Amino acid sequence: MSRVALLDPLVAQQVAAGEVVDRPASVVKELCENALDAGASRVEVEIADGGRERMLVKDDGSGMSEEDAKLSVLRHATSKIRTASDLESVMTLGFRGEALPSIASVSSFSLTTATGQGAGTSVTTDGGGNVAVSPASHPKGTTVLVDRLFYNVPARRAFLKSARAERAAVVEMMTNLAIAHPGVMFRLTEGGNDVLSLPAAKDLVERLAQLYGVGKARAMRRVEHEAGAFKVSGYAALPSITEAGRSRQTVSVNGRWVRAEALTKGIDDAYRATVAAGRYPPVALRVEVDPHQVDVNVHPTKQLVRFSDEKDVRQVIGEAVRKAIQGTEDRAPEQYGRGMQSDTSDPYPPPAGEGGNDAPLAARERHPTEGHPANGTHPSVSPGKKSTGTNKRGSVTSNSLFGTPKGSEFRPPNAPDLSEQRKRIQQASAPLSRVDPAAGVERGSLPHLRDLRVVGQIGAGYILVDEPMAAWIVDQHVAHERALLDRLTDPEAEQMPTVQSLLIPEVVELEPRDAAEAADSLEELSVYGFEVEPFGKASFRINGVISTLAQRDVAGAFRQAVSVMKGTASGMSREERILATIACHSAVKLGDRLSHPEMEALIKEWLSSRYPATCPHGRSICYRLDHKDIARKLDRH
Repeated sequence: MSRVALLDPLVAQQVAAGEVVDRPASVVKELCENALDAGASRVEVEIADGGRERMLVKDDGSGMSEEDAKLSVLRHATSKIRTASDLESVMTLGFRGEALPSIASVSSFSLTTATGQGAGTSVTTDGGGNVAVSPASHPKGTTVLVDRLFYNVPARRAFLKSARAERAAVVEMMTNLAIAHPGVMFRLTEGGNDVLSLPAAKDLVERLAQLYGVGKARAMRRVEHEAGAFKVSGYAALPSITEAGRSRQTVSVNGRWVRAEALTKGIDDAYRATVAAGRYPPVALRVEVDPHQVDVNVHPTKQLVRFSDEKDVRQVIGEAVRKAIQGTEDRAPEQYGRGMQSDTSDPYPPPAGEGGNDAPLAARERHPTEGHPANGTHPSVSPGKKSTGTNKRGSVTSNSLFGTPKGSEFRPPNAPDLSEQRKRIQQASAPLSRVDPAAGVERGSLPHLRDLRVVGQIGAGYILVDEPMAAWIVDQHVAHERALLDRLTDPEAEQMPTVQSLLIPEVVELEPRDAAEAADSLEELSVYGFEVEPFGKASFRINGVISTLAQRDVAGAFRQAVSVMKGTASGMSREERILATIACHSAVKLGDRLSHPEMEALIKEWLSSRYPATCPHGRSICYRLDHKDIARKLDRH
């Protein structure tokens, strides 16, 4: 039977090293953070074989004395804290005194450092064994060389990935550190070739331009927000600029690049209903908070952090980003497009400047509905009363689809007063709501109204529009869906749109579990305009609906709304999904023939919406065909 025995100190240290160091990227991270703590303005990294064979990190920080250099490779030797209470207010990136001894125990390790006063010091050790100390010539700063990572721990080395994968991890890590510290020069080389070269930037947006290109940087919006103990600054991309993963979503807390569920959920909340599932807009945020409010000592790598109030930080992050992308904050300064070479192949061109044919919609259409067919005369509906008007299926010019009177009442007159519920719905749908067009409504590359000409309909489902430099193909269903959702969630509307009685009530049969949910939710359904009553064991009679839905897919909208209420849908909040459902089933469909005035009305209301580039579910709405590309396709050079 085995007996309990104390591990040899070196073995224990090699085992513990796995908590701090698991791959080359984590080694480089620890060494770069030490450099930043030392006040470095330049951090240069060299790797070989993706870092699996060799890593060298050189900085121009304060350096160390001989005594400090000798202590630095001993466990729990640090200059950054003295007592346990110091952990509550730590502002340095490192503080445990574990990184250097952990790295040294699983590699061939050497450290050379100098303070700029007198000779430097060299400390070497192989696998954490005997430590050799000697004088060395070295400029002010520190150079750390790590060879043969995990050479003495084969089980660990076996889990290293390919050189390409490890290199990519190092690049990602250094990119995030560079965003968190734009004033520092970062350089990564391999085999004498630059992999990453980032000169010191004067501010964050210049660093973003270095990394992602001038166009994308200028298309981002400035984030400036303070709430309670938190101050949030940085930049957030418009929802039209997305990536397949979160690698371009960087958040630093008090200068530390971190990951935390509350932070990512806050960002997701801000972009809810404006991006497709699995797509993530680039974000670079800096959070400043009292160090007593965040615990950085919950994970060996110090990258995962925990806040004293996770709900609060999620809300603050969501509000900060939402305010920026809705247009109430400034865009990235225009000067970052000057004197810098922009990649013309960038799929996300910078927003056009004001004036001329390329002026954005906000600069030219201050009152987008003036003099437009959609703003014609509509039957008057007294507040609190129902409209009995009907329209031909497929029409988009009646008041049920365009220009719904703002004085009409959404709640049926006999329904209970659910003003608090309606207020909650409007608040929850804030990310979808319309804002002042003058605040900036462009989202990526979109047609502009001033020189726009509707050509006609293609395949009874797409609208062809033309402007001086390009033609556009617009999906009529999703464009109309976006416009309707903006109307439904307009925070400036004093009352919701009218409820319209159906000439012939619709009877909808539901599955038993859906029927039970609908029976329990009749009052809430009335908030969304469904005038419904039980009509049998699992059937319901729909007597009236919101005017935009009348003569459209009433049954489908009702079924999906009930499905959302019983929690089977995923993604957006409950209120947002129901409103998006109503908009989707109210919109014109593929196959609906539209007249020319109807197409003009639809295009104008769509382009005047808050997020015209994607539908509420994140799908694309339009496709651009440059006139030059058309000419090339037809061999007209």
